[in-house]
Amino acid sequence: MNSIRTVIKNFYGMKLKKYSNGIFFLSTILIEYISILIAEKISLIIQHSLLFPNGEFFLLDLYFYILIPFIYIFFLQYNKANERFILYWETLQRIFWAVLYSEVFCVIVLYLFKSADYISRSYIIIFFVMSFICICIGRNLFIKLCRKLHIMQEQVIFIGAGKTTEKLIEFANNNNCLGIDVVGIFDTKPESKKLQNKYYIFNDFNELKKYIKKYDIKTVIIAIPSIDKVKLFNLIEDLQPIVQNLMFIPNVVGMPVFNLEVKKLYQSNMILLGIRNNLTKKSNRLLKRIFDIWFSLLAMILIVPVSIVVMICIMIESPGAMPIFKHYRVGKEGKLFPCYKFRSMVPNAQEKLQEYLKSNPEARAEWNTYFKLKDDPRITKIGRFIRKTSIDELPQFINVLKGEMSWVGPRPIIKDEIHYYGKYINDYYAVLPGITGMWQANGRSDTGYDERVVLDTWYVRNWNIWIDIALIIKTIKAVLFGKGAY
Repeated sequence: MNSIRTVIKNFYGMKLKKYSNGIFFLSTILIEYISILIAEKISLIIQHSLLFPNGEFFLLDLYFYILIPFIYIFFLQYNKANERFILYWETLQRIFWAVLYSEVFCVIVLYLFKSADYISRSYIIIFFVMSFICICIGRNLFIKLCRKLHIMQEQVIFIGAGKTTEKLIEFANNNNCLGIDVVGIFDTKPESKKLQNKYYIFNDFNELKKYIKKYDIKTVIIAIPSIDKVKLFNLIEDLQPIVQNLMFIPNVVGMPVFNLEVKKLYQSNMILLGIRNNLTKKSNRLLKRIFDIWFSLLAMILIVPVSIVVMICIMIESPGAMPIFKHYRVGKEGKLFPCYKFRSMVPNAQEKLQEYLKSNPEARAEWNTYFKLKDDPRITKIGRFIRKTSIDELPQFINVLKGEMSWVGPRPIIKDEIHYYGKYINDYYAVLPGITGMWQANGRSDTGYDERVVLDTWYVRNWNIWIDIALIIKTIKAVLFGKGAY
C-alpha cells in the first residue's frame, strides 16, 4: 500500500499538480455522479423489495443515468457544496439544500415529460433521504482518500507567520476539509517558531512575486488581522493581478462570525457586515424545539431497551437506591430543574467524596478545576462503563421532552459553576442546556473550564440547525471512540 501511495503521490506531484483545480472539479463531479446512481439504485431496491413488491415502478435509462444525475450535479455545484474552506456543518447544509432543489426540479421535469406515473411518492421521499446520505458519504470517503494520498491539496502561500496562520492551516487540514499544500510564507519578522521550522519563509517581497508567477500559485492568504489598512491595500494592489484567489483575514476576531452577513455597497466601494442572532427569532426556537422532540421520539427506539438493561445492571451491582437519580441544574433564564441521569455511584457517594478529598489534596485541586475526578472512588463498575460511553446521560431525553433541556446546547451547570461564566452567563441563560454541545463534541471531559465557557458562548451566538446536527454526529463519534470521557 505504501508503494502504491508513493507512486500516486509522485505522479501527481510531477505531472498533475499544475492542473489540480481542474482535476479536483472533475473528480468531485465523478464522485457525485456515482453517489447519485447508488442512491437511485438503493431507493429502487427499497421501493420494490420492502414497500411495494408487486408494484410496477421504474426509471427510464435516460432519467436514471443522465437527467437526474445532471440536475443533482448542477445544484451541488451551484450551491458550492465542494468549497474547500467551509466547516463540516456548513457542507451538510449546502448538500441538503442542493438535494432539496434537485428533488423539486426532478419532480417538475418528470411531470412535464409525463413520466411521473412510473414512480411513486414514497420513492421520491426515499430517494431524497438516500441521495443526501450517499452524497455525504461519498464526499467524506473522497476527502479521506485524498488526504491519505496527499493529493488534490490546493497550493497556498500565506502572508504572515503568526498564530492566525497556524490556526488557518490547522483548520484547513481538519474539519472535513481536503487540506492545503503550504508552499511558503512571507514575513519579514516571523513570530511562530513552529512555522519557521516547517515551512519556507520568504523575506523578500519581489522574490515572493517571482515564485508565484513561476510556479503559478493560485491562492494567497493574508493572515494578519491587525495589519495597517494602507499596508493591506498595497499588498492587495501588488498581488491581485498575479493570483487567482486572494484572501485576507479581517480584524473581527472574537465576533460571532458564523452568522455574519456581508452586504456589498458597490457605488460607495464599501462592505456592510451584519451579525444575526438566530436564537432570538421565534421561528428558529420553534424549529429547534421540533427537532428536539422529533429526535427524542426517534431515539427512543434505541434508548428504551438500553435503559432497561442498564437499570437492571445498576440494581444488581449496587442495590439500595433508585437506578435513576435527579440532580438540580441551572437551566434557561437561571431556573433550576431536575436533570436525570443513571446512577453511576455508590448510594453514599457524597460522604465518600468528602472523605476522599480531605485525604487527597491533588484530587481536591482536580475537583475544584473540573468538578470531576478521573479516578473517582465513588463510581461503580457498571457506572464506569456507562460514564465512559455516556450512557449515564440517556435519561435526559425525558428532560428534552419536558422542555427543560435540548439535545444540543451549553452543558447544564450547577449553582457553584455560575461564577465561571462571568459576563457570559447571560448567553447561558438565553437557551436550554443540552445533552451534548460544543465542548462535549470537542474533547468532552478533557476540555478546561475557560475553554468550555468560550465554546458554549460561541454556540449560542452562532447557532443554526446544521450545527446541532453536526454536533450530534461528532458526539456519537466521540462516544464510540471513548474520547475524553471519564
